[in-house]
This record gives sequence, C-alpha cells and structure tokens, in this order.
Amino acid sequence: DAQAGTDGQDEPLLRVPELRGDASLNVANALTASMLLSHGLGRLTPGHDLNGRQLAGLAEALAPEQRGRLEAVVHQHLPVFHTEHCVFCRFLSEGDSYKDCGHPCESNQLHLRDQAGHDHLVLADMGCRNTVFSAQAQSALHFVPRLLAAGFAHFRVELVDEPADQVALLLESYAEALREPTASRRIWATLKHIPDANGNAQGVTLGSLRSRAERSRSEMKPTKASGLDSLRGDYEQFE
Repeated sequence: DAQAGTDGQDEPLLRVPELRGDASLNVANALTASMLLSHGLGRLTPGHDLNGRQLAGLAEALAPEQRGRLEAVVHQHLPVFHTEHCVFCRFLSEGDSYKDCGHPCESNQLHLRDQAGHDHLVLADMGCRNTVFSAQAQSALHFVPRLLAAGFAHFRVELVDEPADQVALLLESYAEALREPTASRRIWATLKHIPDANGNAQGVTLGSLRSRAERSRSEMKPTKASGLDSLRGDYEQFE
C-alpha cells in the first residue's frame, strides 16, 4: 500500500534503512529503551552515563527479544569537551577565521598534552568547532562477560587516531574477549600498550563504566542553598 512505501506494484517506492539509536539519545533506563525499541529502532546503544553494572541491569529488565538489539561500546575515546575556539587556527595559521586560516585542520593532526603527559586528540568539525578526545580509551573489556550474560548481542569499537597497523590487533583483542571472556586480564595488558598516532601508548581505563558508591550528604561540599537552610534553622530556634 502507499503508506508502506509502495505504489501497488511489487517494487517499493522507497527503501527505508534500519534505524539505530546511538548513545546521544541518552537512554538510561529500561522503560525508555523498551519504548524506542518498540517503535521502530532496530538497534539501540544506551547512554554513556551508565556504568557497567547499570548497562547489564538495563538489559536484564528488557524482554529477551529486545535485549539482543542492544549495542555496547566496548572501546572509545570519550570527548572531554567541545569549544568554539579553533586550536588549529590559533597555533597553525596566521589567519583569524575559516575565510583566511588556510584550513590547517584538513592537513595536520593536533594533540593537547596535559600535565601528566597524556596527548589528547583535537578534531575540528565543519563549523570550526573543536572537540578534544580523552587520550586514554575507555574499555568495557572486564564487563564483556556480564554484558553477554545480560543479553547484549552487539559490541562496537570506536577509533580516533589509532595507527592503521594496530587496528587489526585491537579488533582481534576484543573478538577474543567475546570468544574467551576469561582472557580479559591478558587482553587488558595488550590494550594498554597499543600506541596512538604519535607512537605513544596512552593506556586504557574503565572510566565512567566503573561502579562508584553513592556519597552520603555529609560527605558532599555544602552549597549556598544548604547554608541558607542552616541559617533558617538557627533563626527558627529563636522564634
């Protein structure tokens, strides 16, 4: 029929590709994930706010058919921050804007080195905005067994400036982890020594995937509002 994208003949007028929801949708609970998967998404990647334990818990709360359409990013350099300031133009050009800078971002690679000696990759987009990516890759390697058991069926590796001759080793390492989850300790040691474009090994980290205990209110830094509450309580004692 016409609504299905056909003109009444055998050939469809328009082939609609599979729709996939990425982590930018920031799906963080099973209710939202189930709703999106029930309304046309063929695959869904939960948001980066979830730690490894929460990712598994989200999958376990879904229907079995939906669990198999979840995708986990097992290797990625997370963006540290975005800026309107163009580092390429500032340090690699005499120009003031894209009109006269010569577009050094198209032919040069740039990293920002922090006080610990880590080199953070900088990439420019079409609007001349810069994104700085963490030098250390966040790896879900140690969570692969639990994610598999929870029902995840798709696993993604994202690359930024890994050398081409190291990509096969990186992909095979994660493929081995999927085949043999007990080898994660040895594979982690391999991942730690994969170099970046400058030939320096920046290492890997659990990052936001690490589970952290909730802090009690007494451990948190007092806010202005909490200070006002304290003053209000003192005032009420004298009324």
